[in-house]
Amino acid sequence: MSTQSAEPQPAMRARHAPPTRAQRFQLHLPLRYRRLGETQWHVGTTENISRSGLLFNTDDLVQPNSQLEINLVLPAEIAGLSGTEVVCRGEVVRTIEGKGEAVSPALAARILQYHFQHGPLPRA
Repeated sequence: MSTQSAEPQPAMRARHAPPTRAQRFQLHLPLRYRRLGETQWHVGTTENISRSGLLFNTDDLVQPNSQLEINLVLPAEIAGLSGTEVVCRGEVVRTIEGKGEAVSPALAARILQYHFQHGPLPRA
């Protein structure tokens, strides 16, 4: 015969899994970017990229919360049959100041929206 206690049982704690980060790909791709409203493009090179953001090296540091237009070409190995230009709108979430030759200046940007540009790739 089983007995049940009349004492209240401790409430089960809800387990919240920490938010998972999007998978990052270590890709060193050239890109160009500009602040929204600017006409002059700046150049950089990605360090890593995911579906939610990217980290890229550049000489022109931009303040956090600045919105950017970012263009880069994903190689055929990533995009599929051929290289594909990706046009993004992003927001700078972090700047990394360079420290000599060991660490290059870099920007971390969250991707707010993007689309694939179809047609011939732009010439450098």
